[in-house]
Amino acid sequence: MRRSPVAGVDLLVYLRAVPLVLRNPVILVVPLLMAVIGVLVGQLMAPYGGGMLGYAAGGLGGLIQLLLMMFGVGAACIIADDAWRHGSASFDRGWEEARRRGGDILFAAIGFSLLLGVAQYVGMLFGAIAYVIMALVFYFLIWALPAAAVGGIPGGAAIQVSIDRVRSAPLVAGITAALALAVMIAVAGYVPVAVTEWLLPYVPGTPIAGALIAAVFQAIALGYIAAIITKTYTAAAFVR
Repeated sequence: MRRSPVAGVDLLVYLRAVPLVLRNPVILVVPLLMAVIGVLVGQLMAPYGGGMLGYAAGGLGGLIQLLLMMFGVGAACIIADDAWRHGSASFDRGWEEARRRGGDILFAAIGFSLLLGVAQYVGMLFGAIAYVIMALVFYFLIWALPAAAVGGIPGGAAIQVSIDRVRSAPLVAGITAALALAVMIAVAGYVPVAVTEWLLPYVPGTPIAGALIAAVFQAIALGYIAAIITKTYTAAAFVR
């Protein structure tokens, strides 16, 4: 294979990712597992309450949840890549590869998280400019996780590789990042709230029940996002 200097825009990829995930629900397994673990982490950190200890516990819990989510995306990228290549995916094969590449995925996730944290800190100092910086971080690092998960890139280099790939295919990266963000906001944000409100007359309304419902829809959103960022990354990086 040789590197492609510029990747074309194939809008059908974003549509084909839907039946791909429906045919291969194993893509959702690791993101769902990580989301459920994230709910448990949130429950464990909640008793610390307010004050400095509570603030520190909440910040640590949020970081752990973010890293769990990103590891779930990385593992889903591996399984989705298998599905794109062969039409069907093997969970056992994907999980084994995710374990093998786990260090690189987490390293890339930590770099991603640190840069997002810097953007948030800038927001505390300069206000709304943080949203612009966070959008730029998300845009340029949209392919960091698939680079580490399926591209064979060491975790420490995945950030730079993603930036290089985005610069070589800016339109594809922009469409992918915008769609990923829209899906995350809609499917992982608004839909769980609507479903939880719809279920309130039939089931007890408890915080953990709402969190678990949100975890299910977060996994669905992340599975689709993993499918599109994996396919567009491989298209931007290589030509067979």
